[in-house]
Amino acid sequence: MLKTNSVKCALVYTLYCNMHLLKVHGFCLNMVLLAGSLHAQNKWIVRKEKEGIKISTRQSDRSLFNDIKVEMDLPGSIYQLATILMDVDQYTQWSNSLKKSVLIKKEGANKLIYYSEINAPWPASNRDLYAVMDITTDSVSQSLKVISVGEKNYRPAIKNLVRIPYSKGVWEITTVTNKSIHLNYVLEVDPGGSVPAWIMNLFSTKAPMETFESLKDKMALLNPSNKYLVSKP
Repeated sequence: MLKTNSVKCALVYTLYCNMHLLKVHGFCLNMVLLAGSLHAQNKWIVRKEKEGIKISTRQSDRSLFNDIKVEMDLPGSIYQLATILMDVDQYTQWSNSLKKSVLIKKEGANKLIYYSEINAPWPASNRDLYAVMDITTDSVSQSLKVISVGEKNYRPAIKNLVRIPYSKGVWEITTVTNKSIHLNYVLEVDPGGSVPAWIMNLFSTKAPMETFESLKDKMALLNPSNKYLVSKP
């Protein structure tokens, strides 16, 4: 009788252990499937390609606005592009929908703070932001990295403007040849306020495409021998 009870206890314990393992395995499988699903949701999707400029979007982890990625080749060098990016007072010459861009102050040779106001189509209010830009140049690999992060509370909000609560732009530029570079730009942004879908569509492809076409042509003017990289009118 004792032996029979011992066998029953062993069988019950074994069954319990197996059920527990199944639960653990099921939990782990669900976590893997969930992670795979989230990864798929955040996958970059190409939205538009034109004249060597590719624009992609993905679902953001922080905002209802999609993240935006721009990939392209440019004539010239990383140093020419760095000069353009640091000349924030001239951003309105090539950045679409930008009403104003002003250098606030420099904090060393490779760091600055600037202010921008962005035009928004009626009836939405214009947006503005203060941002800190850091530039890192690698002379060995001939590469450049620029990170621009919005500082929401740098100065008080301005009447009739919506302060952008979150913005982060990352430029990664590598040298392809002695006459050309490759640019990879990613923008994460929460524009704040109430933004209609048609404004979201404007930011997702139209504005970036026009901005980077202008940037490409600006670089081409500095490198007239590389006309094959110039955007067509």
